[in-house]
Amino acid sequence: MMLVKLIGIALIGVVAVSVLRTAKPEFAAFAVIGTGIVMLITMISSLQNAVLAFDELVAKSGIDDRVFSAVLKVIGIGYLTEYSASVATDAGCASVAQKLQFGGKIVIFLVSMSVVTALVDVVSGLAELV
Repeated sequence: MMLVKLIGIALIGVVAVSVLRTAKPEFAAFAVIGTGIVMLITMISSLQNAVLAFDELVAKSGIDDRVFSAVLKVIGIGYLTEYSASVATDAGCASVAQKLQFGGKIVIFLVSMSVVTALVDVVSGLAELV
């Protein structure tokens, strides 16, 4: 059912963007952004359920909450960066989109340092057992 809603929203958005590109090209980028926002709002409930399920898995595994938080941040940064870069490309600013993607990769690297630190702690703990 979620997929049907998303397809419907996307098709309506594509039609709106196509009409605006011919009638008022300066508003087409706003239609793209609006369509994306409506799609995101539609998906939030499903995302919440997935995050809760992932949180239960983390609780059962005994993984540090900081690692869980960092993984969710990395996923969120990746999605937001990709969406923003797509909007920039649609607006005719491919150079800005490429710089945004590069910046997103740097931010992901910085956020993921806590995951790397936790991994090193686990490996160190296993090495001590041997």
